[in-house]
Amino acid sequence: MANDDCIFCKIIKNEIPSKKYYADNEYLAIFDINPIINNHLVFFSKNHYENINEMSDEEWKNFMNKAREIAEKIKQELKADGYNLLINDGEAGESLVKHRPHCHILPRFLDDGFKMDPR
Repeated sequence: MANDDCIFCKIIKNEIPSKKYYADNEYLAIFDINPIINNHLVFFSKNHYENINEMSDEEWKNFMNKAREIAEKIKQELKADGYNLLINDGEAGESLVKHRPHCHILPRFLDDGFKMDPR
C-alpha cells in the first residue's frame, strides 16, 4: 500500500524522477541522490511498510535475497572488491525515510578510503 507522503512511494509512482538501476514488479533499486560512496544504491520494496516488522518472514527473506543478488550484480559490473548492505531502522538507526525496509548497497574497493567502522 502506497503512502502519499513517502518519497520512495512517489519515486515508485514516477512522481519524482530517479536514476533506476533495477526494477521488477516487487522491488526497485535506484542510485542514491546524495551518495556516500560512488554507485551507492538504495534498494526497496514497492510495498510501503512503516516498520520492518510489518513484513512477513517470507517477504523479508525474499527482500534480503534480492538485495544480495543486486549487490553481487553491481559488484561484478564494477569489478568491486566487496560491498556493504546497510539497513537503517527507526530514528535512532538514522533512517531518514519512513519506507521500510530499504537497504543501502555500497560497492566497495580496497582503496576507496571509506570507513564504516568509526573506531
